[in-house]
Amino acid sequence: MSARPPHGSPPCSRHVSPCALVGLALGLTLLAAPLLDNDTPESATARAPAEAPDPLRGLWMRYDSRAEGDPLRFWYFHGDGKGLYRYGKVGLANTHSFDYQLDAEPGQDVGLELRFRKRGDEHSLTAALDQDGQGRTWMTLRGDPYEPGARYRKVESELDFAALARPSELAAAKGIGDRIWIDYRNLATGGSEFHMYQLAATAIDGRGVGWFHRGDFDDWSTESLTYRIDGDRVELFFDIREEPNSTSFRVISGEQGRVLVLDEDPRDFWATHRYRDGGRSFETAAFDLVIGLQRWLTSSGPRPRSAG
Repeated sequence: MSARPPHGSPPCSRHVSPCALVGLALGLTLLAAPLLDNDTPESATARAPAEAPDPLRGLWMRYDSRAEGDPLRFWYFHGDGKGLYRYGKVGLANTHSFDYQLDAEPGQDVGLELRFRKRGDEHSLTAALDQDGQGRTWMTLRGDPYEPGARYRKVESELDFAALARPSELAAAKGIGDRIWIDYRNLATGGSEFHMYQLAATAIDGRGVGWFHRGDFDDWSTESLTYRIDGDRVELFFDIREEPNSTSFRVISGEQGRVLVLDEDPRDFWATHRYRDGGRSFETAAFDLVIGLQRWLTSSGPRPRSAG
């Protein structure tokens, strides 16, 4: 028998608007201010972007279905030589970041040199673009390293970009909902990693939706969840795995800001884990695009602080 969400709350059946994925790069200022300190990371190794307009710029989705558990594949080209590839299911997916360079001539297929940042794999591809009778633009990558022959439809955005650029309001924070909770660490063996809970605002009954992100700023995973606050306890139900959990928690305020302490964190093998308040959340499961793009657009700037 499948596990059920805490206190009878229904499994999450959210649909995520593809438009929400495209404009999130403009919301980087929401995340950068509360998370960054004065440490300087290593020099970025991204290739120089093409000088001509980027014909691949934007989000390219393979599947139109967006319900929880549906297959998910997309390529995202930021337009400056940096991008993302995501695969998995809506609610549980993995993301690889890459650098790219184009060789584009008007009216011809687009030559694409691509290098995945984490593993260093390099691929020489050709992007064939075409339009259907409904005016939609499609992309097929010849030499696609993941799904040869797959077609991806370009998704347009109608977001309120000005709203995304409004600064975070850390001073007004109350409770744990509508917040980003992050633990970022530089590793002694090299590199870095983060654990992050992104919790949307709760309803009047203390229930809400959220996402857990884990990885580094080049590759990371994301899974959706529902949560319910009951006094000094929070119940967490991970949607795709149908996994219920419950832990006591507390929020500590100090000179370095607020810290969320989960006494039995289900995503750290039920050990006590501390997360720093990273600012307001976003009302979209696509939030983790911002995490990767923040790293690229601030690659010569400071790093996030540890939740220590």
